[in-house]
Amino acid sequence: MQALMIAKNIDKTFILHNQGAARLPVLRQQNLEIFAGECVVLNGSSGSGKSSLLRSLYGNYQVDSGELLLRQGEQWLDLASASPRQIIALRRSTIGWVSQFLRVIPRLSALDIVMQPMLENGFSEAAAKAKAQTLLSQLNVPERLWPLAPATFSGGEQQRVNIARGFALDYPILLLDEPTASLDKHNAQQVVELILTAKQGGAAIVGIFHDVWVRELVADRLHNMQALSANAG
Repeated sequence: MQALMIAKNIDKTFILHNQGAARLPVLRQQNLEIFAGECVVLNGSSGSGKSSLLRSLYGNYQVDSGELLLRQGEQWLDLASASPRQIIALRRSTIGWVSQFLRVIPRLSALDIVMQPMLENGFSEAAAKAKAQTLLSQLNVPERLWPLAPATFSGGEQQRVNIARGFALDYPILLLDEPTASLDKHNAQQVVELILTAKQGGAAIVGIFHDVWVRELVADRLHNMQALSANAG
C-alpha cells in the first residue's frame, strides 16, 4: 500500500484569550500514516482530541509543530506550512470533507450543492447532474426536495445532502466527522456502502464514527488517542 498522508509529531495547543491566555493542549506527538484503500478510525473518549486531529488534517487548525505531509505525485506537500491558496487547491480536488453539519450558500438547491464540486473540477453539467441525482437517490433524499434549498429540510435530510456532496468526487483523501450521527440505521447503511466503495477505489479515509456498528463495518484499523484534557475535542 502507498501512504497518501503522513502526520509526524503533531502538537496543538489552544490559547484561551478570554480566560487569561490559559493553555489547553489538545494534541501531543501524534503520528499517523494513512494508506490508499483503507479507513482509519480515530478512537478515543470525549476529550481525546479526535476532532482536533481531523480538523488539523484538513488544514482548519494550524498545528504548533510537526509535519502533515500529503503525497502529490512523487512529491510531498507539508500542509502544516502550506499557504491558504495551496490549502484551498487541495480541498478542491485532493482532500474531501464530510462533517455533521451542512454549511452552504443560502438559496442553492440541494441538487446544485451536490453538483458544485464536480463542476469546479471540470465535469460537464450533464455528468455532474447525473451523478448528483444518483447520490441523492442512493441516500434516500426525496426527488421533490432536489430543486429546493436545504434550509427547511430536516436535520437528517440536510446531512444526506452533505454526504452526497462529500462523495461527489473521488477524492484521494476523505475525512469524515461523524457522518452518520443524525441518520437512522437504513440511511447510515447507505453511507457505509459509499465508504466501502470509496475504499475499493483507492481512497485513504480517516473518520470519527459515533455508531460502533458503523465503525466495525468500515474500519481497517483504529488510531487510539489518549486524552490530554477533559475539554479537548
